[in-house]
Amino acid sequence: MCRLLNEMINNDQLYRSGEILGGSFGTENNSSKKEIDSVWSLQIEIDNRNTEKLIELTKKYGWISDERIDCPKLNIWLIFRHSQKKYFPEILELITKEHEAKRLNDFHYRLIKNHLEGRPKM
Repeated sequence: MCRLLNEMINNDQLYRSGEILGGSFGTENNSSKKEIDSVWSLQIEIDNRNTEKLIELTKKYGWISDERIDCPKLNIWLIFRHSQKKYFPEILELITKEHEAKRLNDFHYRLIKNHLEGRPKM
């Protein structure tokens, strides 16, 4: 399970940390809009697969935290933080249930919920 989840996190960052989408804040990106849009399209496909898989796993096992499966520095919450709007209602229902069951901590619950609410300042 740890290997699968780490692979999902690595894929989550695949294009975000690359040359076209990555880089330092405030630096100029010399890529064309077409290149950027194309790479974002690829990243969104990955995000959708990751989101669907994490929804499936969460429904089956409950929230999968680093501590619950002994998988350090997992940061699986990033998957829901990078999810698309079409998943928001289902994610909100899941994270609320998992937070109430004390399987999802307050901090990660607030980070994910903040994304679902359009990322207003926390």
